[in-house]
Amino acid sequence: MFFDTMGTFMGGTVRGNRLRATALLFPLLLAAGGCMVTSSRYEMKTREADTLRDALAAANKEKTVLDARAEALQAQLAAEKEEAASLSSRVRTREEEARKLNEELASARKNYEGTRITREQFISELLEKEKATGKRIQEMNAKTQSCEQALEALKKESAARNAELAELRKKTEKPQEEEAIRRERDILLGRVERLTEERKIEEKRRETRFAALKESIEKISPGVKVTPLGPSLDIYLPVNVLFSKGKAGLSDGCRKVLAEAGKAAAEFAGSSFLVSTGAKKTGEDIRAALEGTAKITADRILLKLIEKEKGAELLLLVP
Repeated sequence: MFFDTMGTFMGGTVRGNRLRATALLFPLLLAAGGCMVTSSRYEMKTREADTLRDALAAANKEKTVLDARAEALQAQLAAEKEEAASLSSRVRTREEEARKLNEELASARKNYEGTRITREQFISELLEKEKATGKRIQEMNAKTQSCEQALEALKKESAARNAELAELRKKTEKPQEEEAIRRERDILLGRVERLTEERKIEEKRRETRFAALKESIEKISPGVKVTPLGPSLDIYLPVNVLFSKGKAGLSDGCRKVLAEAGKAAAEFAGSSFLVSTGAKKTGEDIRAALEGTAKITADRILLKLIEKEKGAELLLLVP
């Protein structure tokens, strides 16, 4: 009985211990299983973290590369903008230069079209002046020939006087006639000196009168050209001074100029006029005006007709 009771007790105790051990081991088994699961998840999370870390590093590296490329592109964009601004400025400069060149070309074209007639008139005036110069050269050649003839006459006169002096020397060899010949020589030398002095005075008076006449004519009409030529005075009357606008007769200014020239000619004995013009009527009108003021005869006013001469030229000769 006892043994049965003990056996029963011991059996119950063993079963209770087993139950307690099982109860104690069950949490441990659960904990061990949980630890195994947690360790696997940790390793998986670690691998995911490493993967994410590698991906983040790669992303950071790529971001750095992209930032560098972005900076390079921004620098290139800024350079392109500066170059575009420079090109725009150059284009504006070229457009401004082209505009100025077009304006200058248009102005030059207008000036050319506007001055073409003036240039043709200028050429015509030059041709007329050339003809007038040729005419004056011919007149000067004629005067030169006249002076040469006068010089030849003076040479002949000098030769004649030398012959007279030689004759006088022969006469002076005679003692009785020496005193009379000396007196005659002194008289002749005195006359020569007096004539020379009178001629110098007359030339001075002529030059002074020509200068005064030139000044007075230029005051009356500045368009008149007055040129002293030794013993003569050249007075050129252009067509705008010669005639009044819209009238055929001589202008008032022209008549005043002719009056001044006539007064000057009246102060010198033997003075004369050579009138050159393109129309006979104009020459006759000038001759009539000079006759009224200079008080000289018509034969001392010579007329010379020149074709295509629009103005008139007066040559006052004072020997």
